[in-house]
Amino acid sequence: MTSHSVRDKYAAPLIGLTAGLTLLTGLCSAIVPLSVRLSGHPRLFSVLVPGEAYHFNKSLTVILGYLLIFLGLNLFKRARRAWWLTVILCTINVIALSAVLGQEHVNLLLIKDRDLGELLPLYAMAPSLITLATLCINRRYFTRRSASSSIFDALRIIAVSGAVMIAYGVLGFFWLDKRDLGVDFHLQSAFTSTIQELTAFGTSGPAHAHTYFGKWFLHSLRTFGTVCVLGIIYAAFMPIRYRLWERPSEKAQAQRILETAGETPLDIFKIANDKSLFFGKSQNGLTEGFVAYGVANDIAVALGEAVCLPEQKRELIGQYCDFCHENGWHVAFLQVNEQHLAAYEANGLNALQVGEDAIVDLEVFCRDTIKKKTFKSTIKKFEKDGYRLVKHAPPHSEALLDEVQRISDAWLRLPGRRERGFSLGQFDRQDLGQDNLYVLRDKDGKGVAFVNQIRSYRRDRRESTIDMMRYGADAPNGTMDFLFVELMKSLKADGYEEFSLGLAALSGVGQDSDDDLKEKALHQIYEHLNRFFSYKGLRNYKNKFEPRWEPRYLIYEGRLPNLIKTGLAIAKITEKTQSNADDASTASMEKMQDAHQDLDGDKDDDEDL
Repeated sequence: MTSHSVRDKYAAPLIGLTAGLTLLTGLCSAIVPLSVRLSGHPRLFSVLVPGEAYHFNKSLTVILGYLLIFLGLNLFKRARRAWWLTVILCTINVIALSAVLGQEHVNLLLIKDRDLGELLPLYAMAPSLITLATLCINRRYFTRRSASSSIFDALRIIAVSGAVMIAYGVLGFFWLDKRDLGVDFHLQSAFTSTIQELTAFGTSGPAHAHTYFGKWFLHSLRTFGTVCVLGIIYAAFMPIRYRLWERPSEKAQAQRILETAGETPLDIFKIANDKSLFFGKSQNGLTEGFVAYGVANDIAVALGEAVCLPEQKRELIGQYCDFCHENGWHVAFLQVNEQHLAAYEANGLNALQVGEDAIVDLEVFCRDTIKKKTFKSTIKKFEKDGYRLVKHAPPHSEALLDEVQRISDAWLRLPGRRERGFSLGQFDRQDLGQDNLYVLRDKDGKGVAFVNQIRSYRRDRRESTIDMMRYGADAPNGTMDFLFVELMKSLKADGYEEFSLGLAALSGVGQDSDDDLKEKALHQIYEHLNRFFSYKGLRNYKNKFEPRWEPRYLIYEGRLPNLIKTGLAIAKITEKTQSNADDASTASMEKMQDAHQDLDGDKDDDEDL
């Protein structure tokens, strides 16, 4: 599982150097043919090489230049396929330039020396040769397999392609001799003519060219423009292609694995669109399991457990680690259960407790807990005021979805509220249309709060949980208490045995004398920063339901600096900031009588960890 790219501190600059040289080679290959002409008379040269072959060679060099620019952008992402293609195209480029070596001279006004003009085309091979050497030396860094492309990747390629296409035309017209087209072009007229030719509105077609070079340039501009437009279309379609063709099949495959190997309430979020999926392979090529992950700061953060049968977990984790190391990423798993720690540690990874999950026994809660003083007054008050929790099973009407969306929109307008992701779902009418919705209604039937039930894949007991917990601005104090009481009563009546209240971040960390230094340090953070994030209050609130606390772990690799980097990566992936957490906690304390009624905002904060 070792990786040169992970450990080599020079990896990033060397990768940047290689990609930069590739871009430079592409620019040279695209521009040099515009500035060179045959040293001798075309008729004399055509005795050995037909003019058509010569101009085809120049056009080929131009197209190779564009492709190298395209590949250079992918080399920044350490793409293995881009490395191979760059090596092949650089080799072809050297051969193409060698074929006319000594037969051309640079035809620029700035170069008056004829001997120098004939020598400069030789130097055009230098970027390709240097790039080839650099590619071979730094080969070990380019190991990343093909992955989904983002809209930002597409926009970058589109911008570069468009700029190179325009630049090629402007420079070409500007460097033409007056004898080529009968016009002495300046920059403005060169730009205008470029746009006219590329948009097929030009008036100076090949028939108006007076020289072979002029005819070749006009043909090459159209050809180059066509190739660039195809590249732009391809780049624009890359993110869509992944979503349309690859993502649905991956999700279906992951769903099938979850049916046999899922085990936590987090599993439902692993097939959300904000995650990439890694599928393990057995020796016979059959899929063994998968890992759902996101990448930030060169840290691949996996959500929850690696999904597979217990006896296959160690092997799947090892394959995933190798995959991440090949891509130059460190490995992390967020919210791992205690019973599987050995499989992660066997792969050289470290475990650090980051909180505890609150699991409510529904039998005990409905029999004993709701009869205690903690809930009795709230239940009595809401029942007296005519509130009731209504379960709505799918399919849902548009009117119901409109109603819960109004509640959600009101919740989002509260200070510190916004949609988050990764370990949580977001409001989506299509997704909610498949869930049971529990809506708390007042005496007039108006919805004031709602939750959506999501599936827990836990197999040892029938467990349920929820995702979104949202209320309107006019929800009375104690709303969430009453909602949860009624929800758990309903779930028990439906045959469920347990209910997960989610993670209490940093809860139970570093309290034992045998805990290591990192856990004790986290405990001090828990103690001293409680006034900002109200971690203790969150645990105290969940304690009202008298849950069983199960430890949850962060799996990471490396030493303390990499642990800090992992924490920053998690924060980036989940889009969590201190101000969001601070605002959410403050608003919750002001709104609810018990100071922590807004479990949605708190759950968003603590699950990010």
